[in-house]
Amino acid sequence: MLTLVCLGMTIIGLSRCSPKVPAAVAASEPGAAEKVAEVRRDYTEAQMEEGRLVWQSSCKKCHKLFEPDSRSVEKWERVLPRMSRKAKLDETDAGKVRAYLLAHAKPE
Repeated sequence: MLTLVCLGMTIIGLSRCSPKVPAAVAASEPGAAEKVAEVRRDYTEAQMEEGRLVWQSSCKKCHKLFEPDSRSVEKWERVLPRMSRKAKLDETDAGKVRAYLLAHAKPE
């Protein structure tokens, strides 16, 4: 009985350490497939090609280019906002770069 109580207390204690994401937020965040579908719906192939050109010209100024399929959608989503600001991309160009990279990201 004492073992079960200790085990229960340990589980409760550990569960308090885990990050809390409200269920509504977790359920509303689109997954990788949804994000790829979104950019394919919202951007034409020509716009994604423009994104590729912006990515090639802007990003290689500071570092080597990582092929789009070398990173997952989630990884690109974490990196792109910061890199877009560093490269001083306007919202339109940043969107095209994001569309190109997500559309060609590593499959999950």
